[in-house]
Amino acid sequence: MIDDGIAVVVKRAVEESKGASALIFEIDTPGGRVDSAIEITNSIMEAPCPTVAYIKGMGAISAGALISYACDTLLMAPGTNIGASTPVTMGGPEPSEAMNEKSMSFVRARYRTLGEEKGHDPLLGEAMVDPDIEVHAVKNADGKYSFFRVEDGTRVEQSVADKDNVTDTIIDSVFEDLQGDVPAPVEEVKSTLKKALEEASQQTKLAQGPEEAAEQDRTTLPDGSIIVSRAGELLTLTTREALEFGLSAGTAATREEVLAYLKQPDVQVREIVPTWSEELFRWLTSPLISSLLLMLGFGGLYIEIRTPGFGLPGILGLSCLALFFGSYLVIGLADWIDILLVVVGIVLILVEVFLLPGHGFMGVLGGLFLIAGLYLSMVRAPIPEFDWQFDRLREAGQTVTYATVLFGLTVLLTWKIFPKTPMYNWLILSEAQLPDQGYVVQTDAEELILGMAGISLSVLRPAGRGRFAGKTLDVVTRGEYIEANRPIRIIQVEGNRYVVAETPEGRT
Repeated sequence: MIDDGIAVVVKRAVEESKGASALIFEIDTPGGRVDSAIEITNSIMEAPCPTVAYIKGMGAISAGALISYACDTLLMAPGTNIGASTPVTMGGPEPSEAMNEKSMSFVRARYRTLGEEKGHDPLLGEAMVDPDIEVHAVKNADGKYSFFRVEDGTRVEQSVADKDNVTDTIIDSVFEDLQGDVPAPVEEVKSTLKKALEEASQQTKLAQGPEEAAEQDRTTLPDGSIIVSRAGELLTLTTREALEFGLSAGTAATREEVLAYLKQPDVQVREIVPTWSEELFRWLTSPLISSLLLMLGFGGLYIEIRTPGFGLPGILGLSCLALFFGSYLVIGLADWIDILLVVVGIVLILVEVFLLPGHGFMGVLGGLFLIAGLYLSMVRAPIPEFDWQFDRLREAGQTVTYATVLFGLTVLLTWKIFPKTPMYNWLILSEAQLPDQGYVVQTDAEELILGMAGISLSVLRPAGRGRFAGKTLDVVTRGEYIEANRPIRIIQVEGNRYVVAETPEGRT
């Protein structure tokens, strides 16, 4: 399948092909992402050496056909196909007629650009995209074909690759030299000569073998033209048809035959395949895996905020976020500005929680930055226009939805259900050794007694740290919130657990 991971491999292959005599792309694909295929064609167009599309296996279908058009030469293995390249949505509702036409218009234009640049017939590429395009072909005297777009039985457009019909051109050229020397009306003589040439061509067809003659009878119209693609059908060419119509330069059953065609049978071949890291990042950007990474990332940070200190949840959360954004960065979806937006968003949320609680502004602003960074890192176009861009948006929505649901379940399991399970008792010390049961805790701060005054060193929410008689201790309130640098007093002592309350201003 053509996707972002393949686009990364092709880009690397083009970069490493400097000094090579040719760069061969072995294409065996049912299609894939249109935007990834467009990116691949851009990379191929920048290749510093001749490029060859070797189509084998299931052939070059959909996005594979577009990639083939970007290469200088097409070679096909026996029994393969090329074509059927209309853009389709990958799940979700069908696009509107206007949206579908806009997408097809873009891909048709891409085929025209590549065809004109690489010498492939643009009209054949357009017929692979738009089923409404009917294409007829006329075989010229030199054995090559001229292609025409037909509407309601009338030729309305001739292929850019073959602007002139060779037969008509020859006749016109001859009569330009004979002006004034033709006894009969010129147009009548032209018509007679053209009819004679068509009859000679028909006699040649009758002399062909039975199989080839049957093929000709099935597709040949009375005027001698051949129906290449009928209206209502997408164009898909076989190996023989692509060779006959001049799209393919030859047939090659093996890689060795491709090298022989290039007249370099003894050349040193270097094969470029996806590395393990490229395959890994390709897997990490799948909707399910990326949503799991996103959930574990923010879930780990959430648990870290709810518990004092920094430990395993925080390390796990940061590692998962690094894998999430790193994979999208390697694949080419995310950019450094997207990651910066996410980092700034997280910092602003932490500022809201720890430094400016209750204000709300920093939290809202941080949330907006976070959402913007996540959105931009998972889509190529911030404002989608084409079908494949809406597919990206749909997948991004699925990833965020999965992550949100899993994050909610994680919170529910962590704070509501998990403490009631036997496993919680195995991991957490649930039995308390209380003073009224005869347990005594010895401390090095025997002077700390009930009612001692001090000051809060950190925000108590409800746990934190306080300073009493020159010593710093972990303290906890009865649930209320106390800001840092506020006067507090010990109101309860349970072993080494000190419960404090805020002292009103002016009291000691």
